[in-house]
Amino acid sequence: MNGRELIEKGGVGRTSDGTDDDALARAESDVERARERVASSMLALRDEVARKTDWRSWVRRQPAPFLGAAVALGFWLGYRR
Repeated sequence: MNGRELIEKGGVGRTSDGTDDDALARAESDVERARERVASSMLALRDEVARKTDWRSWVRRQPAPFLGAAVALGFWLGYRR
């Protein structure tokens, strides 16, 4: 029995055999597990984005292009005045 059927029948816990209560408990545990997976995925994504956009690590890995760009920008700004 899915959630829509439970709602249409008037809710959970209406039968004496407890199958609706068991279904609700399973659904709640599934939702909780899904929440935990989403939270874990979001934390991993946040860490990955922070790592990929950290300009300091880019400069550490390849300092020459950044040094060259800084010098070129300095000359361009200096001669522009």
